[in-house]
Amino acid sequence: MEKSIWQLPFKVIRKYQFFRRSQYWSKDRLHDFQIKSLKKLIRHSYTNVPYYTELFNKIDLRPEDITELTDLKKIPILDKEIVRTRTKDLIAVNARHYGMNWDSTSGSTGKPLHFITDNSTQSAKIAALLRSYNWAGYRIGSRMLSMQSYYFSDRNYKYNRFYNVLRFDSNRLSKNTILDLIAEINHRKPKFIMGFPFDIVMLVRYAEEAKKSISSVRAIITYGETLSKSRRTILETFFNCKVFNFFSLHECAALISECEEGNLHLIDVFAYHEVLDTRQKPFKDGIGKLYGTSYYNLAMPFIRYNIGDNVKISDPGKTCPCGRPYPVIDEIIGKQCDFIETPDGRLLGAVMSHSIDNAEGVVCSQCIQNSIDQIRVNLVTDPDFGQNSLIDLEKGLRKRLGDRIKLDFKQVSQLEKLPNGKTPFIISNIGNKYI
Repeated sequence: MEKSIWQLPFKVIRKYQFFRRSQYWSKDRLHDFQIKSLKKLIRHSYTNVPYYTELFNKIDLRPEDITELTDLKKIPILDKEIVRTRTKDLIAVNARHYGMNWDSTSGSTGKPLHFITDNSTQSAKIAALLRSYNWAGYRIGSRMLSMQSYYFSDRNYKYNRFYNVLRFDSNRLSKNTILDLIAEINHRKPKFIMGFPFDIVMLVRYAEEAKKSISSVRAIITYGETLSKSRRTILETFFNCKVFNFFSLHECAALISECEEGNLHLIDVFAYHEVLDTRQKPFKDGIGKLYGTSYYNLAMPFIRYNIGDNVKISDPGKTCPCGRPYPVIDEIIGKQCDFIETPDGRLLGAVMSHSIDNAEGVVCSQCIQNSIDQIRVNLVTDPDFGQNSLIDLEKGLRKRLGDRIKLDFKQVSQLEKLPNGKTPFIISNIGNKYI
């Protein structure tokens, strides 16, 4: 394992070169790559992954039955509940050969999942991420401000000289810490800002309130939650630059990047993407659910995985002036949560999304803030839930919220919905609504 860790930078470089070359492939060459990659993945899964061996035998399907992309529909959808309850069966019997890196996520659903990504997947994700950031003009070594969860124990931000990145811990976001950060930004003068849309919007809000100017940047890269039109307008107006939206997930089953032309692309050399209607059928236009199949994760393959987010498509055959062969979508409709305000004045948005990852027996969860010093945590649980689960839950939440806010845990049969039918992870009843 130690040897594979040292090999990671070289694997990233090779994958990065591949993603750079492949972005201008012809559609026919892209199609051939997809078929070859999926055939390899499906043969491996049937042979080495107990869940898929059982599933394929049950539906009388063999790897050789998959000869075209359209044949993939013969394989049933993989959802989060299957991953949650059959984790061990989804791990390949030879997973150690590929590297086993445990990860967890609760995504936009508040549904904790534990899974493995192998070394090839990790290097592919880093490489694909860097290539996507290239579209915004970023190059390794460019001065960058990054706003996300860093969990600094003794400070609000740190400057990493090696990567030339000023890192702000979003768990510490408040008016005072942002005003302090602005002074550091104007000193370091980063050319790119990267992070959760909410955090960067609050940077703008506090700067405007205090009538502070911020050093100009070339571009902003957002990820981790939905970039609404209002958020994009706020950022592009204040900084007078373009915002590039980016979508990925810990499961590495999908990747979407915005190009220089302002179009969102499904990066089909990273994963195979499907957009299906409510009957799990392809559709011509409108809003559909996103499903993904990672080509690279042989340690724990996710085939036709229900991502849990929707995308909007108005023209399925649309081509982009950028010249890349990847499908174009209009909009990513993902995580849209309110934000939490703590008694010490911190504002927590997307950083809360992984606060319940390690709680056993939690099917899904939801945080509802009814006052500045109280949060009700709704929990849908299964028989594995117990006292230790509550301890782990509180530990994860306290890591972000601190000790001054009261937490009331409540087991429920279903989570609360908004009038529009959505079930967000965070609901604020004190006015801190999604922007």
